[in-house]
Amino acid sequence: MFRLILLLLTLGSLSVRADTCDDLFLLINQERVQAGLKPLTRSPKLDQLASEWAEVMASKNSQEHRPLSKALLNENGLKNLSENIYGPVQNGSARAIFQAWMGSSGHRGNLLRDSSTLGGVGIAITKSGAVCAVFNGAMPAPPVTPATSTNSAQDSDVAFPGIGLPDFVPKPMRDPAAALPSNSDGRKLNQLGRTNL
Repeated sequence: MFRLILLLLTLGSLSVRADTCDDLFLLINQERVQAGLKPLTRSPKLDQLASEWAEVMASKNSQEHRPLSKALLNENGLKNLSENIYGPVQNGSARAIFQAWMGSSGHRGNLLRDSSTLGGVGIAITKSGAVCAVFNGAMPAPPVTPATSTNSAQDSDVAFPGIGLPDFVPKPMRDPAAALPSNSDGRKLNQLGRTNL
């Protein structure tokens, strides 16, 4: 009997989290449309990334950003990746999470980033019942064509396949993703005279 009750509570918790994720994604897209932007396409891959990171935060009972690397972008076929985090806090309603993000200019900017076309959300619960939430927005990387794949040795040094940088560019700047915060879409590349590769 105890196992049945535990199973029902677990299933109920999963359902609540899925509903909250759906409601949160709807609120984000409503705000984007109201701001004159295209709504994000829900990405199962970004939902998975967001859920995995929410689980990491919940397991540590902490709030921290995922380390951004060129490998993370390349493995997931992304050109950029923005991230909003929330929690761990007791009020984990979709409205509370959304309002917290909209109340911060950086988080609001991530939700309304014009260069993001895909989005995903994830929610996890700590042992004490606090809520951790993550939003990821991204743009898919352009497909690698045979013409660009011939430069694979050169491309292995940069975050975006098919785009080589001259040898005179210092190594840290050839890997823009490693030097950028996890909510970046490449704005620091302006130092190279380039924007949003």
